[in-house]
Amino acid sequence: MLETIVLAVFAGLLMTGAALGVPLPLTLLAGFALFCGYGLSRGHGARELASFSLAGVKTVSGVLALLAIVGVMAAFWRAAGTIPAIVVLASGLVSPGALVVATFLLCCLMSMLMGTAFGTAATMGIICMTLAEAMGANTLLVGGAVLAGSYFGDRNSPMSSSAALVATLTHTDVFSNVRSMLRTGLLPFALTCVVYALAGFAAPRTAAGAASFDALSSAFDLGPACLAPAAVVVGLSLRRVSVRRTLLAALAVSVAVCVLEQHVALADLPRIALLGYHAETPEVARLVDGGGLASMANIECVVGISATYAGLFDGTGLLSGLRSRVDELNRRTSPFVSVLATGLATSCIACNQTLAIMLTDQLCSGLAGETREGYALDLENTVVTCAALMPWSIAATATLSFIGAPTASILAACFLYLLPLCSLASSLLRAPVLRTRGATDARGHGAAARLAAVSGGAGVRHGRTMARAA
Repeated sequence: MLETIVLAVFAGLLMTGAALGVPLPLTLLAGFALFCGYGLSRGHGARELASFSLAGVKTVSGVLALLAIVGVMAAFWRAAGTIPAIVVLASGLVSPGALVVATFLLCCLMSMLMGTAFGTAATMGIICMTLAEAMGANTLLVGGAVLAGSYFGDRNSPMSSSAALVATLTHTDVFSNVRSMLRTGLLPFALTCVVYALAGFAAPRTAAGAASFDALSSAFDLGPACLAPAAVVVGLSLRRVSVRRTLLAALAVSVAVCVLEQHVALADLPRIALLGYHAETPEVARLVDGGGLASMANIECVVGISATYAGLFDGTGLLSGLRSRVDELNRRTSPFVSVLATGLATSCIACNQTLAIMLTDQLCSGLAGETREGYALDLENTVVTCAALMPWSIAATATLSFIGAPTASILAACFLYLLPLCSLASSLLRAPVLRTRGATDARGHGAAARLAAVSGGAGVRHGRTMARAA
């Protein structure tokens, strides 16, 4: 009972904080205090709780390092002219009305290559958002398209860490899972393209012309060398080089382009890395300013604080009593509904995708009537993408922070809604068939049992007759 109250209070804190505009790190610190209070009430000492928290932070050390790399790289892609060059090049190929659906498709492609939503948002996402601002397209819709496209590949790509995690937890083959994911994701993908195509042309646009692109062209030397960092990302992703090594290589190339092509002084490089790129003219600054380690400070705090929850949940057993409720929900509904409901709940309290996946697996593994492959697909169709729908989750906040999109862009991330909804509809359509089969099997088992009972009774009577005869 106490566990349910604690989780309900935490969910209330998150929702209230989001509604009132309270900085997310402060809300998460309040949650940290709440969970520590629960641990103290269960007899755990302060030193033990600190150990639990530190263990949770260690699990996301790689994510913290990746965020730092992304922040620095985003600054140097701006300073090197990589983003301005691609934006100017794309301006003649994509119309403002088609930009939303084009953004979704380009981010889908990049995320399939890289296997990471963060890397996609920090590269293709920034490019598309800069193009949207230069063209006067609807940035809320473009932000939603970036978020949806980034998690398309984060779910589907064989290089994705979330796909590898699900395969490991469920003891399934990642490539078989990818084939199933592509099949079940086809309808939501097509529907998302239709929605974005219609919304992009219908959305109002601000006045934009050649002035923005002329400003970019005059502020940078947009030669072929500016495209080298982007080419490194694509080339290394095709060769399935790890995300961290790919981004570090792209960062190194962009620093070289800064110095050799844009003639940035060596003394300015540390400032750009720390504080981001800042253009001299307001028109250019509006389009390309940003990046740097400082831009990642808020996200790093969110990741670090929320990571402590994993250790506290595991050490104090806060979630252990919820398994019986998941089993009860499974008996009343279906395995998919149970995984979906649990995934939404864990995404709400976990604040990051990896922890949400692991918590959902702890609560749902071994559900009656679920095969390992079906269970893996249920995880991929629910918690893997639902984590990006929570405004306080780093899956959403980090991705949107990279591109400077408003939090309301979550509402426009159509694929992230349509995937679980289409899977839910499919699950409900299959449910009557499964119940009919179950009833048929039950009748068959009942008939077999009656036959066995009759046969057994006849055997007993025959045995008694033989005994009397003897």
